[in-house]
Amino acid sequence: MSNRPTGEEIRQAKKFLLNKKLKIQILKPNLFAIASKELSQNYDKTLESIRKAVKNAEDNRSNLRGNKEG
Repeated sequence: MSNRPTGEEIRQAKKFLLNKKLKIQILKPNLFAIASKELSQNYDKTLESIRKAVKNAEDNRSNLRGNKEG
């Protein structure tokens, strides 16, 4: 089983991202489709996973900045 998305899966990912008003220049449809396949999740769950990961990274960065100031 290949994790490489088909053309149709990339088109579906692009449509999904555009419907969610996300910039496809930032979150590339082909990479989003790959992530969805890797995680074995639908697009909604994949997007939620990405949002959580980004939020955790931002929180960690904020904590590191706070530690440097003290």
